[in-house]
Amino acid sequence: MAMGAEEDGGGQEGELIPGLPDDVAMECLARVPSRSHRRMRRVCRGWRGAVGSAEFRRRRRTAGAAEDIVFLVQAAPAGGDGKGSTPECALAALNLTTGEWRRVKGPAEAWGPVPLFAQCAAAGDGRHVAVVGGWDPDTLRPTSDVRVLDVPAGTWRRGRQMPDNRSFFGCAGGGDGNVYVAGGHDESKNALRSALAYSVADDAWRALPDMSEERDEPQLVATPGGGVLAASGYPTEAQGAFKKTAERFAAGAWTDEGDVVPDTAETCLASVQGKLWAVRAGKGGVREWDGVPRAWRDVAAGPPGMEACVKAVGVGDGDGAALFVFGTVADAAEGGKYSAWVMEAGGAPWKRVPVPSRFSGFVYSAAAVRI
Repeated sequence: MAMGAEEDGGGQEGELIPGLPDDVAMECLARVPSRSHRRMRRVCRGWRGAVGSAEFRRRRRTAGAAEDIVFLVQAAPAGGDGKGSTPECALAALNLTTGEWRRVKGPAEAWGPVPLFAQCAAAGDGRHVAVVGGWDPDTLRPTSDVRVLDVPAGTWRRGRQMPDNRSFFGCAGGGDGNVYVAGGHDESKNALRSALAYSVADDAWRALPDMSEERDEPQLVATPGGGVLAASGYPTEAQGAFKKTAERFAAGAWTDEGDVVPDTAETCLASVQGKLWAVRAGKGGVREWDGVPRAWRDVAAGPPGMEACVKAVGVGDGDGAALFVFGTVADAAEGGKYSAWVMEAGGAPWKRVPVPSRFSGFVYSAAAVRI
């Protein structure tokens, strides 16, 4: 049928599937697993337009066919084959719905490997993930490169470079289609208060007002309404002494939120169902912030067997929202010192996610997209 559609340009009189009303055909296409979407786009113009449409994504959700994919900027051995000791980074993708892990390939011949310590963020439009900044693996100097992945299409494009070269900044996607960058340090190791926003649709950066405090190595998470929360970090003169304070950017300005971070050591922040969650190991390890300074609600214990949280990210939305956590373990499951877990937002028991040995490197950043 696909071959026939390709030969006649999409079926009789532009039908998506010959002999079926387009509404029924779309329902059929929406149920195809995401691993086949790139090939579907090559069948004909009609299928390419259908797979890339917002209606296609809506129907997948309605049909219960949507898949949650977590992207991880992850340390990998040189060449990605387990040999050698030169550090490299790669972009990994975990399909939480199917359990499949894979390396996300890019035009490495033209762009080179993923920069060390690069940050990734979902743009909030349901289809794009941006890989921002990091260090050039050859020169070990910061880069301002931006790479944008169209997840359903499986295609990359170069984004406009960041206006400056900064390292160890916070990065998060808002609900407004922007990717936000805040804090970090410049090439002289000076902590920064400056912040930026990148529009994936317009391929353009704009400067935001400065934060009230310098924040090197902050955590940045999305907040309801399209804003972001910049939490923790430290000023130039206090190297490594992380703060508990946070400030929120919304409606064009930063607002001081006071002491928000409950424990700065080994605590990861994530946006789950539009709320801020703090994750660490042990009893009371998952807590939800209700917007009042120092007012946290216990949600669950930390993932069983986790010694320390490395990265946490909210997955999905609505009734299907969940929390994904990557952390260290003592039992060396799957042959490495890291493991992963997922918990539904309603507080269901943790499920351990098997991590193949070639995907068991340290995670520098994470983003999630529902396809």
